[in-house]
Formats: sequence, structure tokens, C-alpha cells
Amino acid sequence: MPTTLEALYEIIARYASTGKDVTTILQRIHRANSVRLNHKNTEKIQNFYDVLLRRFIAVGDAIYQSGDGGEVLGRSDQLNSLTKILFTMAHEFPESAGAVWRRRIGILYNAHAKRLRDFELRYEADTGGESPWPSTGVVLLMKASSTIFPVTDKRHTVITPVNLFLGQILSQTPFTCSYDIVLGILCSGLLLENGIVAKRIVPEALGFLSGVVRLFSRNPGQFALLTFEPAYNLPDVQELRKRLSDNDGQSVCSFPALRLESDFVSENSQLVAMAMLSACFQIMSNIARCMQESNELASEIELIGELSDSLHTVRSKEIPRGLTKKLACAASALAQLCPDFRTPLHRKGRFNDDATGMKTLAPRMEDPERYTMSKDTGKKSVQVAIDRTRREYKREHKSISRELRIDAAFIESERRIDQTNRDSKARAKRQKNFAWLEGEAATLNQQVAQGGGLLKGGGIGAAKAKAASAKLGIKKGGKF
Repeated sequence: MPTTLEALYEIIARYASTGKDVTTILQRIHRANSVRLNHKNTEKIQNFYDVLLRRFIAVGDAIYQSGDGGEVLGRSDQLNSLTKILFTMAHEFPESAGAVWRRRIGILYNAHAKRLRDFELRYEADTGGESPWPSTGVVLLMKASSTIFPVTDKRHTVITPVNLFLGQILSQTPFTCSYDIVLGILCSGLLLENGIVAKRIVPEALGFLSGVVRLFSRNPGQFALLTFEPAYNLPDVQELRKRLSDNDGQSVCSFPALRLESDFVSENSQLVAMAMLSACFQIMSNIARCMQESNELASEIELIGELSDSLHTVRSKEIPRGLTKKLACAASALAQLCPDFRTPLHRKGRFNDDATGMKTLAPRMEDPERYTMSKDTGKKSVQVAIDRTRREYKREHKSISRELRIDAAFIESERRIDQTNRDSKARAKRQKNFAWLEGEAATLNQQVAQGGGLLKGGGIGAAKAKAASAKLGIKKGGKF
């Protein structure tokens, strides 16, 4: 059972030569150390679960750097197998799996916040640096979370933090290159996919899609997210916009799919731009179709209107002919959700306070001076006053006695606490003295038992022995 990522890499380097071997090793480790076999494996299996999450991120990053790896490595198949293993383990111990996921998401969130702070410092110093966007493996791990855990819960210990994390990435992370836009489109699709199943609308995802469409327009207008305004003038984005306007008459069938490899972004700017717009148009069409089927539209129309306005900023002459058809389909689908004319909102009239408010009544209070009890019936007024005064004095006496008893109990408890502390200190001092006396008595008993064997090295006997050897300050044969 490897509990660290380094230990897992040692096992993989020793026994695995292909991606299938790695998958077999992970499956055997899980089956041999399952919680269902022995409940004592809970702590080890939690550490192994966190190792699998880190392994998932590492394989996703390798896909960005080197691609799938072919039949030998098969990194995409490794991710599928890892997702199945994570799903099975999450069903075996759901609470522990959720805790591990929350801890890993917290670590990723702190790392992203640090990248944003570092980017601000680099931006102020104008020194450049790495992109503040998370790695490809992190985004793919967020995608796997929606497969492992349910996304329809109102609040979930894993999915809710994942959605908030993705929303923060889309709304606050600035762009440095065209690959950041690819990651943003992936995050937007993931958020919208989770939201459609749960009948939720994510404004950050819709605003990001509309911003991507406006990036390829000559007159973008106002962006929904502030991060797109500086991105419009980036060299990579300008190159994408320039190459997209070079219409070569490609059809829809020749459009490439949006891929996550770094080579795909650096190969052909025109293909990358077409893939981005094609993915955005397809996501918008799917959103419109799903919202039409739900038949529950209220404030969502305002959010969909932002997508429709962004599509109107793109001219058909600025994009290839194949994209024009997708643009028309997305615009027509969104137009059905956003009518041109609608009934304006009216403020409701002010309610009449007399009709709606509860009538307040003043409480009826009797004069305490004229209050008479039933026991005073038939008595003279003087006697009634005397009895009332006597009862008041009696109540006051009882209350004062009660307060005095409470104060006396409190004072007595404090006195006992102080006395206990003093007694404890004195007892500790006596016990220390008793221990010293017992040690001295034990030493005397040892001396008696050894017949004075411990009484060597001092006294007149030692002086005489030194005198006999002329090593003491008296002469040999002299008197003492």
C-alpha cells in the first residue's frame, strides 16, 4: 500500500512498462487492501486515495505536455481507469473520500490564490512569468468529480466547492496566452453541464462564453467579465482574430475538435480559433435546447440575453463559411428564449396600512396602589394598607435572604478553592521533604548493610595514610 506519490512511482517504475500495467497495479492494490476486507485499512486507504488524486493530476498534465502517448502509455485510458477506481473507493467509504476530496480542493484553491498574487506582482514589475491558470490535470480532476459524486444535491461537500472554485477561476483569472482560453471553455462547459442537470444557471460560465465570442469581433462592445478587456489586446488573441478573418472556405466537417495538447494550440492559429468558436457555439446551442425543455424561465432570460448580444457582435464576413451555420443555429436557439418584446416590469402598488396592518391596542393596566387582593375583602382601608406593607416587607425580606444565601454559597466555594490550593502546595512541600528523608534513610541502611563500606575517603584514617606516604602537609614521623 503506497501512502505517498513517490512510493507509487517506485512501484510503477519497477513493475510497469505500459499504461495497462499501471492500471492493473492500482486495481490490485485497491482490491488487496480494501476497507471491506479489513476495517483497519481505513487510514492507509485514505492516504492511497489522496495519492490517486495526485496521480490523476500528474497524468492530466502529461497529456498537455506530451499528448495521449499512443497505445503504450494510453494516458486517456489511465484517466478512465483512475476515475472508476476513485468511484468504487468513494462508495466503499464515502465520508473519508469526501474529506480527502475537500482537503485536495483546499490545497488547489490555496495554490491558485498564490498564483494570482504572484501574477499581480509580476504584472506590476512587467517581468512576465507563468500563467495563473491551473494546470490541465486540475481541470480534468474537477471534471472527474462530477462523475464520481452527484451534482443534483442542493449542497454537496465536494461538488459545491468544485463549482465555486471553477467559478472563481473563470471570473478572476487573467489571460496570458491562447491556451488559457481553451481551459476556460472547458471549465465553462463543465460548470454548465453540472448546472443543467441540477437546473442551475452559472453566470460566470455564460459571461465567459460571451467574452470568448466578443474576442473574435472587431467591435466587441462591453465584456461581461473584466478579465477579457486586457485580453483583447494580447498578441496571441490578435493573431487568432487575424487568422480567423482569413476565410478559406472550409466546411463544418473539417473543423477540428478542441484538444488539450500544447501542440494543438501552437500548430495552426486558424484551426485553434475555429475550434474555440465552434465549441462556444455548440455549448450555447445545447444550453438553449436544455432550457427550452425545462420550461422554467424567470431571471435566466437576462443571462441568456448576454449570449445573444455577443453573437450579434460577430459578422458573418469575419468568420469562415462553415462557422456561419453554427452561428445562425446558436443565435436562432437563443432568440426563442429571448423575445424581442416583453411586458415591462411594474412596481406593485403600496399597500394600505389600515387594511393590512394589525390594529394595536394599549394594554389595560390597573393602578397598583388601588389593587386589592381577595384576602383583603371586608377589611378597613387602614388595615388593608398595613397588610399590603407587611406583605411587601415580607417579599423583600425573602428576596434579600435569597441573595444573601447565594452570596454566602459563592464566598464559601471560593474560600474552599483557595484553601484547597494552599493545602495542595503544603502537601507537595511535605511530600518532597518526606522523599528526601526516605532517601537519606535508605542511604544509612545501605551503609549498615555493607558494614561501613560507603564510609571511605574521609576522616583521620585517610590523613594518617597520606601522612605515611609523605603526601600530606606533615613530616614523616612527626606528630599530628
